[in-house]
Amino acid sequence: MKIQNRIGALLIVVLTSTWTVSVAQEGRIEMPPKFSLNEEPEKVLSMYPLSDIDKNTAFAHHGKADNELTLPNGKEGWLYDVGKKEWHRTYTLVFGSDGVVIDVLYYDHGHFSKHGLTALQVQTNQIRTKSPALGPGPGGKQ
Repeated sequence: MKIQNRIGALLIVVLTSTWTVSVAQEGRIEMPPKFSLNEEPEKVLSMYPLSDIDKNTAFAHHGKADNELTLPNGKEGWLYDVGKKEWHRTYTLVFGSDGVVIDVLYYDHGHFSKHGLTALQVQTNQIRTKSPALGPGPGGKQ
């Protein structure tokens, strides 16, 4: 094979691999932290990319759910139980009809505090609190 043919073939391989990598990076989804006792629930819920993660991606990132259930609204849910029996957290991925995560339900099963949050709740609150200030209210200095 002539040197020119080798260079041409090498150039084609390099360009094809560069294009493949750039296409793969465009479709890359930022994954949230893993479900654990070490992560702040608000951080996990605020970072969860809703409407971007399908069942296969969720399974690859979180592993097999501890329980699969049908939620009261008829949606499919995958429950992940984190921690010990006396104090543990549950995260439930809620899937839409297209098999994509549309919400994450969090519940803290503590001795002294029991509370829950959802990713929609946390992310909606972030949008509201990040809006620009409108200035002083009535009677305030301008």
